[in-house]
Amino acid sequence: MKYWNKTITAAAWMLGAVLPASPAHAQDYPSHSITLVVPFAAAGISDNQSRLLARKLADSLGQPVVVENRPGASGMIGAEAVAHAKPDGYTLLYGTHGTQAANLALFDNVRIDPPKDLRAVHSLFRQSTVLVANAGTPYRSLQDLVQAAKQRPAAVNYASAGSGTQTHLAAAKLQSAAGITLTHIPYKGAGPALSDVLAGNVEIMFSYPESVGQHIQAGKLRALAVAGKSRLDVMPDVPTMAEAGYPDAALEGWSGIFVPAGTPDAVVAKLAAAIGRATEEPDVVASMAAIGSFPMGLSGADFQRFAEQEVLRWKEVVQQSGARLE
Repeated sequence: MKYWNKTITAAAWMLGAVLPASPAHAQDYPSHSITLVVPFAAAGISDNQSRLLARKLADSLGQPVVVENRPGASGMIGAEAVAHAKPDGYTLLYGTHGTQAANLALFDNVRIDPPKDLRAVHSLFRQSTVLVANAGTPYRSLQDLVQAAKQRPAAVNYASAGSGTQTHLAAAKLQSAAGITLTHIPYKGAGPALSDVLAGNVEIMFSYPESVGQHIQAGKLRALAVAGKSRLDVMPDVPTMAEAGYPDAALEGWSGIFVPAGTPDAVVAKLAAAIGRATEEPDVVASMAAIGSFPMGLSGADFQRFAEQEVLRWKEVVQQSGARLE
């Protein structure tokens, strides 16, 4: 009996030593630098947003947050790397509507299941594009464009940053909502596409506010409609798709932070709180508003549900576009 009591006592001591390990780990988190994987090239909108966020998180969490660009396969190389990383909260993904939803319909060989392999932590920003036309065209409103496209099916051409990009899918969404057919001219990047629209070689395109703002002010482009849910602070006179008569044509991109599935709840909660504070700071809100982005304010389970629902929404948009990527 004495031996049995000693065994129970020893086992209880060992169990007590093991059980607090997870809470203690979460309480000490983070104890060293964090890597924020951005699955796109440096100097773009995603990279700029992530670096601003990294600075804010480093201040809040008391540890360096290092941005690591891992571009390729429309963001899936970086997303896969994070999905396969150790689930300890030290490897984060700057995820988007592309990596978490649209790419599942665009590619045949996606090797991860984002809703299962990546856990949503906190949303970042929703991002609108703007439909612009070369100033030499007769289009002064979205209705002008739709009327012309109905009179001359497939005669109106539009540029995009490439097949399957937001600038392409926004046009596919408009075509479906308005019952028109446009001719797609894809480019290898937003820069070359915009250059040809400015030159008058292509009539219209969906682009990002920060890219076209100066050209609209200079009179080289006309802004016809915002593809998002609300008007932009930087273009207050430009109507939304809904205001222009086509509510079903709205299409917004979005971004958020994800971690490998299995990351401890307490670590995720601490990260979510820090990210939430960062996205609400006045300088961050102002900086994002200047490029047509707005905080989403979703966290934890709410953001996870949103991301899962987006898989179906973007699948429909991709099917409307007919886009496929290899």
